[in-house]
Amino acid sequence: MLRTRNYVILFISLLAIFLSAGVSQIIFAQEKPQSAAKQSSPKPAGKEGKVPGPLFSIMPQEIKLGLVSLDRQGEGIITISSAKPGVVHWSTQGPEGWTKLQEQLLSGILEKEPGLVRVSIKMLDHELPSSPFHKDEQAVDVEMKFESGDSRLVCVKKVSIGTHRETIKFILDQEPITVYASFNLSYIQKSPGVNLIPLRLDLGSVLPDKTVTKKIILNNIGKETLNWSVAMPRRDDKNISGDLKRGRFLSFVDIEDTLESGFYTIPAHLKDNVKLTGKWMKVQGYPSCEKGENEIRVNFNGSGVILYLLRFPGKGNLTVSIDNQTLDKLELFEELGQNNGELLVAEGLEYGAHVLTITSRDTNMVFEGVKILGVSTAFLPPNSIKIFPNSGVVTRQTNYLTVSLNPRQLSPGYYADDLLFTTNGGQVVVEVFAEILSENVPKVIDVYRYYNGRDYFFTADPQADTQKLAQDRYIKEGIAFRLFKPDTPGTKVFYRWYNPQKKSYFYHYSETGGGNDLRGYVFEKAIGNIATSKLTNTRELYRWYNAKTGHYFYSIDPQGEKINKKAYRFDGIAGYVK
Repeated sequence: MLRTRNYVILFISLLAIFLSAGVSQIIFAQEKPQSAAKQSSPKPAGKEGKVPGPLFSIMPQEIKLGLVSLDRQGEGIITISSAKPGVVHWSTQGPEGWTKLQEQLLSGILEKEPGLVRVSIKMLDHELPSSPFHKDEQAVDVEMKFESGDSRLVCVKKVSIGTHRETIKFILDQEPITVYASFNLSYIQKSPGVNLIPLRLDLGSVLPDKTVTKKIILNNIGKETLNWSVAMPRRDDKNISGDLKRGRFLSFVDIEDTLESGFYTIPAHLKDNVKLTGKWMKVQGYPSCEKGENEIRVNFNGSGVILYLLRFPGKGNLTVSIDNQTLDKLELFEELGQNNGELLVAEGLEYGAHVLTITSRDTNMVFEGVKILGVSTAFLPPNSIKIFPNSGVVTRQTNYLTVSLNPRQLSPGYYADDLLFTTNGGQVVVEVFAEILSENVPKVIDVYRYYNGRDYFFTADPQADTQKLAQDRYIKEGIAFRLFKPDTPGTKVFYRWYNPQKKSYFYHYSETGGGNDLRGYVFEKAIGNIATSKLTNTRELYRWYNAKTGHYFYSIDPQGEKINKKAYRFDGIAGYVK
């Protein structure tokens, strides 16, 4: 009996072992193919093995162009980025359903830097609605323009009054990405009205023997005819010499390029006072920032400062500080909104040198300029300013007014006055500011920098070098520095050479090149005078050299601005400039 029970226990034990092994084999048999399948499954990829879309991005996903009317156009920037190594090709045909003019496609490539596409939209004024009351039945021709580098795509469409959201498709290495452009098309008012750009005209720093001219742009924002005239207010001799206490206005605009878009560069007369960091674009000639961190630093002498913004959001990430003391951020945008973009940053400071710092982070803004307080100004005497034309009749066209200041009868100092525009749509005042310099101020020459993707070209006379600029497809980058005029004490002639094999330019104040190897270089001409030792209010002009390509780069920035530090090495100080 005992033996029988032992056999039963042994049988049950063997059965349990067998069942356990069988189940394990079944489980393993079921899991192994699943694991193998998981290991051999291909990674997701686009067509022909291309990297999938998440490596590409376009910001913003919806670009808001704002209100568009006859006197107001919308502008913005689209940034295209790629995390994929190597070259990435992109293209767009613009908004769907729009007619293309000339070019049918805008395209570009991405390598190390993101691509920028400037978008602008405006109402074409050759066909306006016949009545402002039947809005549902009316439509006008609208132009939307896309620009990247020196390429552009222009699209037109008849659009009804109201809010619109257009679809724009970009192709990045055959990967489609859709973004949107929104805008509000508005009627112009029926009654006449004058629109003036700018409302504060900065004539800059003027030598006593040099007449300066600037432009004012005049538009009619109404449908009915506008009659206008402009003159300086009449004042008696006593008031002419009066102290206005208005302050000194510094405009950030280059009025000659008001209708042009592109990258913004600081006007020549502000080089000593204003410094920009980050990426800045032009909107009607004014500096505009949107994505990333952008900063303006203004050095001034006075007892306070007022900041003027042409465009600002209801909220945003803007920091304003005076002498490193930051303003209350909560109150900042409230004051901007209440005063139409005018912000009193500081007043009552001890008169002297101060620094205004404006930092914008991912906020769409357009900066007009600053007014320095504590600077005494006088009225301009009669006949010192001429305006041409000084009257006119405007329906839909644009008038360009030339404002000329003759400083010969003026003593050195600061001046401010008004230009009074009288129209059948009301009166508008344009403030005018100027600084008259003394005769012993060194005379300087603006030197412009051009770039064609390989070489940097510097010239003080772009018109004389038109053939060179066009032949090698140079693109203007703005004023790089200022040289002195001939015979300025303490300066020498600054020469230019050209190497046709390397297609490279070299600059030096020595006729022999200062010990540099000039084999293959052809002497061209002088472009101005440069100081060979540090004079008052001068700065170093640094030189960098690319040993691989044989190209040179010159800049007043000790960091070399945007050049590739791995390709270019520091090559010394070329001299001292303004």
